[in-house]
Amino acid sequence: MVTGAGETVVKKRKWYEKYLPFVARSPEMQLRWLESAFRKGVLTPNEITPYIKLFMAPDGEGNLARVRGLLHSLNGSGIEKMLGAADIYDVPDLFRCIAEPTVFQAVVAISKVPPPYEKAPQLVVDKVFQAVYDCSEELLAQAAARVAENAERPAHFQEAYERFKEIKEDEKLLSALYPKAIL
Repeated sequence: MVTGAGETVVKKRKWYEKYLPFVARSPEMQLRWLESAFRKGVLTPNEITPYIKLFMAPDGEGNLARVRGLLHSLNGSGIEKMLGAADIYDVPDLFRCIAEPTVFQAVVAISKVPPPYEKAPQLVVDKVFQAVYDCSEELLAQAAARVAENAERPAHFQEAYERFKEIKEDEKLLSALYPKAIL
């Protein structure tokens, strides 16, 4: 908070805020809690995953605008940690909320593996690829090149990425043939 004289005043937290459950906190407080959990390292990424799901959950499109504004204040490593800890189902929405995604953030996103119980794993992976592609086609290409070079890449990655590239080429061909068609 800035006063009229240009002095910065730190807003003091109330004593009971520390004891509020995560879902009772405001979105700003939830983001602060996630940031401190990553900084302190008291929880593993798997333990933080449900909190990220709760942070991303409410309101649909209005929530994404709010999250986009909140993530703007977070530093790059905090966003990378959130992407790493997020469930693969939340990664597309979380990635779309990043104002200026980096190649490393894209690598973290497209390296996610769908759970073994998923009935349509290709669809889930395609949604992640599409989220990165929507930000930038060359960002996806750079990130895919880095993941392909890595010896620890997911087993499904190369096949899924080639399939996604073919889908995008088909969409371009169809939109050239039928410019008034909606894809």
